[in-house]
Amino acid sequence: MAGDFPHLSLTVMSHWPKPDSIDPARRNWFPAFSITLEVLTTAVLCARLRSQITKSSGRLAVDDILACTAWLFATLFTASCIVGTMKYGFDRHMWDVPVATYDRAALVEFLAEGAFLLSTCLTKVSALCFYRRLDPPCPKALRWIIYSFIALTVVYSLAFLLYLLLLCHPISAYWKLPDPTHPTQRSCASQRISYPLQGSLSSFSAYYTILIPALVLRNIPMSKSQRLGLRAISLVGLIVVGTGITRTVFLVRMVNSTNGDATWNGFNIFVWSQLECQLSLICASVPFLQRYFSQYPSAPILYISRDSKERNDSVISRVSSSLSGQIKRTLHIRRSSSPRQASISMPQPVEIPEWEFETLQSSSAMNSPVDIDIYDRYLAGKYGPPPPPKDSKDLFDQYRREHGELV
Repeated sequence: MAGDFPHLSLTVMSHWPKPDSIDPARRNWFPAFSITLEVLTTAVLCARLRSQITKSSGRLAVDDILACTAWLFATLFTASCIVGTMKYGFDRHMWDVPVATYDRAALVEFLAEGAFLLSTCLTKVSALCFYRRLDPPCPKALRWIIYSFIALTVVYSLAFLLYLLLLCHPISAYWKLPDPTHPTQRSCASQRISYPLQGSLSSFSAYYTILIPALVLRNIPMSKSQRLGLRAISLVGLIVVGTGITRTVFLVRMVNSTNGDATWNGFNIFVWSQLECQLSLICASVPFLQRYFSQYPSAPILYISRDSKERNDSVISRVSSSLSGQIKRTLHIRRSSSPRQASISMPQPVEIPEWEFETLQSSSAMNSPVDIDIYDRYLAGKYGPPPPPKDSKDLFDQYRREHGELV
C-alpha cells in the first residue's frame, strides 16, 4: 500500500467497523493546542531577535539565522498538522475518514514529517553554535566535541530526509493508493526499523544538546538568579528529551500495529512531535531573554585579606582599581550597540579593611628629622657619624692640591 499507511490492506479493511459519518470519535482539541504552542514559540523567538538587535551587537549571528529558519519549518509542520486534523481526519479512526481523502492525507503527513526533521535539526545546530561562541570561550577539546555533535545532527537528519524521499518508488507512491484500473510498477520499503531509529537518534541528539551547557557553564561564575535560570532551562531541555522518547514509543507502536488505523495511531505522534519541535525552539531562545529581566549584574563586594602583601598601596588606588575593574567587567558582560544606549550603573560598595585607613592617619609624635630636637641630635652624631660641614670649600681645595690641580 502507500508508504504512509502501514499494514493497510483489503483484508485488514474488511475487519473494520462500519464508519460513523454522523458523530465519529474525534480529538478536536489539537488545533488549539498547536496554535498555542506556535504563538508562544513565535513570541519567544521575536523577543530573542529583538534582544540581539537592540541590546547586543546590533546584528544577528549564525545561530539566530538558524533559529529563524527552524521556526519557518516548525510553522510549516504546525500548519500541516492543523490542516490534516481539520480536513483529512488525523484526529479520527481510519474507517471514519472518507477513502477519497486518503491520498491527500498521506501527502500532508509526508510534508509534515520532512518539516519536522528540518526544524529539529536546525534548532539543535543553532543551540550548539550558541554554546561554541560563549565568552569566555570553550576549551579546544570541548569545541571539537561540539563540532562533532553538529556534524552528527546534520548527517543523521539529512540521511532520514533522504530515506523519506527514497522510501517509495516513485516518490508519489508514498501518498497515492494503488489504482486497480491503472496498475503501475511501484514499491515502498518498510518503516519498521527507520521510524524507531529516527526517534532514538532524535532523543539522543536532544540529550547531548542539553548536556553541553552543563559542561560549558558549570565553572563559569554567575549570580544565584542566573544559576536558577540555567537549571530551569536544563529542566525544560530534559522535558524535550522526554517528549522525544515518548514520540519514539508511539512510533514503535504504530509500525507494529496490525489494525491499519494509521490516523488514530499517528495522532499521538503528531501531539508529541509538536511538543518536541516547539519546546526545542523555546529552550534554544530562552537564554537570550535574561537581558529583559536584569540590568547590569551587581559586582561582588571586594574583600581584601589582612595577609595581603600589598598593604602599602594607597586606599584611593585600591578603591579606584576595584571600581574600574567592576566597570570593565560590567561593560564586558553588557555591550551596547551605541553610546546613547549605554547606561552607567551605580557604583557598588567596596569594603576596605581598617588597616588601610591607618596609613592615612598622622602619628601624634613626629619621628622624622623634621622634628627639631631629633634633627639636632642627628647633627650631634647621636644616630651615627657626624654630617660633613656645610662649607666644603677647604676639602675641595685640598683634594685639588693632592691631584695637582692647585699649586
